[in-house]
Amino acid sequence: MIRRVANIAFGTALVAIVAGLLLPAIAKARAANAASRSKENLRTIGQGMQSFTTTYGFFPGNGGPPAEAVTTPDCRTGFPDSETFCWGYGDPKRAGRLQTGCWAYSILPYIGEEEAFRKQDHTRAVPTYYIGTRRPAEAQQVPKVDPIYAKWTYQDAGLGPWGRTDYAANDQVVRGGNGNMMKPEQVKDGLAETALIAEKAMDTDAIKAGVWYWDEPIIFGGSGGTGRKGDKLLRDAPKLIETVSDNWGAPDPNGVWFLFCDGHVRKLPYSTPNRTVAAAISPTAGDVFDLE
Repeated sequence: MIRRVANIAFGTALVAIVAGLLLPAIAKARAANAASRSKENLRTIGQGMQSFTTTYGFFPGNGGPPAEAVTTPDCRTGFPDSETFCWGYGDPKRAGRLQTGCWAYSILPYIGEEEAFRKQDHTRAVPTYYIGTRRPAEAQQVPKVDPIYAKWTYQDAGLGPWGRTDYAANDQVVRGGNGNMMKPEQVKDGLAETALIAEKAMDTDAIKAGVWYWDEPIIFGGSGGTGRKGDKLLRDAPKLIETVSDNWGAPDPNGVWFLFCDGHVRKLPYSTPNRTVAAAISPTAGDVFDLE
């Protein structure tokens, strides 16, 4: 009896030791797999951006409301102590220079999502646009009153859940507004030195709540959810609040993946100086920097 108890105790201890050795390895493997997946997402996005640019001769824009009166779903964001703002809304008939949706809507036909583009499917959660370790590729409802950011409100025209993106464009290249497009040859600092798309900073509490604060749906145009220009790199966390605005970030413990205008993808560690990030964002400032 004593021997049996001893054997059981030894077996339990052995299992605990093995588990202690395996769990960190499993966690490390999962993190590496997630990082690789996000890198591949950006490569796919890069191929879509390249195909669009080859077709039209310029980078897609980030969209926005058109100059003329059009009938679209009345989707608005209410800013603190201000009026509500009606976003641009993706339109397949406006493909190209006058697109009112953002770049992520514009390139849908070039990444195998032609149907979502043609049908204006605002519920489509495109897997390529999601970092799996941040949130699943699922459309989200938006609350009418923001529980995280005080005095922010949202009107979704009763359309239900919305597809989002965990990636934002460099809005110094992928510009907001209709017709305000940049051509590759206008990127004076070099395509290989200028960021095009990257993982965007987000507050984990805001992710769970489904708010539109710097995370508007991909069918919208002109929002900060799909276009940024900040110089900070932030790891996902709760209570980041306004720090996420205009900045870049990821759940990855080591850094943030960036797609550059020439199509290459690289990770910038969180220790990257702000001035280096700013230089990568600017397409024409003549900044010299080293990412090695």
